[in-house]
Amino acid sequence: MKVRFAKIAVLLSVAGVFFAYPAPSGLSVTAWHLFGVFVALILGLILQPCSEPTLLLVITTLSGIFVLPIREILVGYTDAMMWLTLVASMIGVGLKKSGLTRRIGLWLISQFGKTTLRIGYILSFIDMILATSTPSSPARTGGLVYPLAEGVIDASSSDNPEGKQRTGAYFTLLTFTASMLSGGLFMTGMGPNLINVKLAQDVLGISISWPLWTLAALPGFIGFLLTPYIVYKLCPPDTTSMAAVRASARRELAGMGHISRNELTAIGIFLTILILWSTGTVTKVDSTLVAFIGVSLMLVTGVLNWNDLAETKEMWSLLIWFGAILGFSVALTKLEFFTWFAGVIKLLLPTAGLGSYSILLLVAALAILPHYFFVSYTGYVVAFSPLIFSFVAATDVPRYPAFFVLAYLMIISCTLTHYGNALGPLLMEKGYNDKKTWWCVGTVITVLHVVLYLTVGVVYWRLIGLWY
Repeated sequence: MKVRFAKIAVLLSVAGVFFAYPAPSGLSVTAWHLFGVFVALILGLILQPCSEPTLLLVITTLSGIFVLPIREILVGYTDAMMWLTLVASMIGVGLKKSGLTRRIGLWLISQFGKTTLRIGYILSFIDMILATSTPSSPARTGGLVYPLAEGVIDASSSDNPEGKQRTGAYFTLLTFTASMLSGGLFMTGMGPNLINVKLAQDVLGISISWPLWTLAALPGFIGFLLTPYIVYKLCPPDTTSMAAVRASARRELAGMGHISRNELTAIGIFLTILILWSTGTVTKVDSTLVAFIGVSLMLVTGVLNWNDLAETKEMWSLLIWFGAILGFSVALTKLEFFTWFAGVIKLLLPTAGLGSYSILLLVAALAILPHYFFVSYTGYVVAFSPLIFSFVAATDVPRYPAFFVLAYLMIISCTLTHYGNALGPLLMEKGYNDKKTWWCVGTVITVLHVVLYLTVGVVYWRLIGLWY
């Protein structure tokens, strides 16, 4: 209890500093105070004086009392991306209840499951294939890939709760990391990628096509291939060899008999969702609407009932804390804090006398470090990409390498925290992972890709004629 109150005292002290000192020039007092609360919130997510939903509810209450009307923070609960994440989680519940994910998990183990690592690679490649046409990680990974991982987790550790925790931690962290990496390998892997492509044309005067984006991402493909093994070593599962589990999975799969009506219905809904998500750029059907269509079909056909959703506590914990943290980000944006912050950074950036490689290092730092303060990849791109593109335009650095360093690393930096992309909170709420391991693995993966893009990438882009 003393440790808990000590942590709370630290958070209050940090926030108090921003109330004690006047707001910097160009920034409103309200924005300065809210940023102080936000910094304390991020620190609270690290120190964990209490559960995240509790922390967010308390800090939201204090902000409503001392900083700005609470309705301006609660706007986060109307965010379409948050609802996409939540409803994708509902779809996962339906796929699991139908028995389909368990059947597929048993089948994956029985056919390919010599080792846990091999299954990890298979799940990662499934996500990568879907990333060619599904530009939303909560939809692609949260709604389609992670339910398959849950089937594997359940099938491989059903009689061993402690082992299930460790195996679940491995597959959960891996599916998140692989989703972020695969989202960077294709221009259609993440929706905000298209924002960066548009900025590249408008600010830098260069054109980025779908093939060129993927061609230039060779260092990212190398990192993608290394990642399942790295996560395997840093967050080891309970089971390494799955020989015994594989035999058991075959017996259990045979015992399940023929596929049930609910499973067939779930397959049909799954394929409908997949087709609608993958053709969204053509049909213009919103990805959040697709998720609502999917869960509605599950409810109408009986694959799901409301009690199944009401009893899924991690889903509602996600709603409470992620909606609130999104609200803080939206409020800071409306108060023009990030515009002011970007201007300060731009004034501080040195450009005179720097060589191309030094500027690329600066671009890499700008693409990564501010992401700790953002809970939305889209918000991060909208707020900071124009700044970095403007910085690049004011230098003589080759345009294509600078663009690729920026575009790829902004996505990869989502792995730094469990809140830098909407998928992270969804998977963290499964309860398998601790934040320390998650953040450490994310740092390793991010540093690895910085090294790959600034070494292999620099050489490779010269070889294929993109050094201009």
